[in-house]
Amino acid sequence: MKNIKYCIVILGMILAVGCGDFLDEYSQDEIIPSTADDLDQLLVGEAYPIVLPILSYLDLLTDDVESNYPTNSTQYQCLVTGAGVFTWAEDMYERLEENTKTPINTWEYYYARIMGCNVVLDNIDAAIGDVSKKGNVKGQALTMRAYYHFMLVNLFARPYNMEGIDLSKESGIPLMLSSAVKDEAPKRATLEQVYKQIENDLLEAAPLMKLYGQNNNSFKANDLFTYNLLSRLYLYEEKWEKVIEYADYVIERKPVLLNLSDIVMASGLFNWSFGTKNVFDEASEERIWRYSRNNEFGPFFYLYNAPVAFQASEELKDLYEKDKGGNSADLRLGCYYRSYSQSGSTRIQYGQKAITGTSKGMRVAEAYLNRAEAQIRLYLQNGNDELRKAALKDLNYLRSRRFDTRTELYKDIDKNGEALLEFCLDERRRELSFEEHRWFDLRRNGMPEIVHILTLEAGMPVTFVLEEKSDKYVLPIPRNVSDRNPNLK
Repeated sequence: MKNIKYCIVILGMILAVGCGDFLDEYSQDEIIPSTADDLDQLLVGEAYPIVLPILSYLDLLTDDVESNYPTNSTQYQCLVTGAGVFTWAEDMYERLEENTKTPINTWEYYYARIMGCNVVLDNIDAAIGDVSKKGNVKGQALTMRAYYHFMLVNLFARPYNMEGIDLSKESGIPLMLSSAVKDEAPKRATLEQVYKQIENDLLEAAPLMKLYGQNNNSFKANDLFTYNLLSRLYLYEEKWEKVIEYADYVIERKPVLLNLSDIVMASGLFNWSFGTKNVFDEASEERIWRYSRNNEFGPFFYLYNAPVAFQASEELKDLYEKDKGGNSADLRLGCYYRSYSQSGSTRIQYGQKAITGTSKGMRVAEAYLNRAEAQIRLYLQNGNDELRKAALKDLNYLRSRRFDTRTELYKDIDKNGEALLEFCLDERRRELSFEEHRWFDLRRNGMPEIVHILTLEAGMPVTFVLEEKSDKYVLPIPRNVSDRNPNLK
């Protein structure tokens, strides 16, 4: 089985850059499993994320992060490592590779995972095994292939809802739908084709996951993963009724959110040595999927010897409600972040939403926010006040689980019009920070201007501006990939 895994990784890397007959010397019979159990093992090893810094840099692109000038050499190396991303440089991936021990090539990594999915999908129908096992494995592979294509197209192509683009002509990303290695270098499909394929994969996976995947552990795709990803897909496509339909399924199956009041000390401060769980921990009522178990933020947000190189921005920190004394009324500010003290004040650093370490993945809280936003968008279109009330119900339930409702610090909100939409988007930012949402939310909400200040030499800060609707909202394909594939314009 180990040999199979190594071969599939090589296959994925080769296909991602468009090379040809690398594997002619190998017998296909030697690397293709024949049972559903074998394919399930291959899926775990080759189609799911492993603990690597896949997207550890993503928040550096956003308004959720700001930089300092550290004097400690380790901190300064973190600053240099992240500088290319933080300034939206065309050679950001090359600069990451120069400054990290583990090169970060999101493009090649995701396509290697897609290859693992494709090997499973090309062989599962003929594999030996019962219907439920084969259905479960196939549903997982379809879901994960859709997920990786979805992430790629939202990193390396223009937003689906960008004003003025022709989806049938706009370049997306290459679609990889087979494990066969071809001589021809892969070409970009259109944005319309990519999103349609993602949708088709998820719609094919959904009934399989509903029938056979409900009991999968939360390190694997399950029915909630598939339905929530459909809700997210339609949110980006602005198909509001469908957002609600698929979020409904997730919430009906798993309606309870973790109550942060239950895990804080009497003072209202979160103490890691006393904590028993957080929103991504196994005992959390709302966890759907978790994939990062170690400190993925380490290369950029190294904690010790303040000031740190990068930290959560004051703008983000100020979004969390305070009481009259300036203390946090919103428990998320204490529960969701690593923090440190500097000059008598507390600085928040990066998201840490599990007791056992940093985590990313998927939570039911997203389904509530997806549904609330879709309800508000429809309400603004047609004036239906029942949709406004439904959105308020979702938002107030979420907030009630994030404040200590036994005190007067918590109050339900009652807003309308554009003010309600603005509040919902801010609530999404507060809740889903450092979970790989903010950059994509900025893209689909008008690609606003972002200003970053970077100091690489003491006393010499330099201002960098990402202009509104800038082409830099599309990330550059790593040069070692584009140089080997002339079809990637």
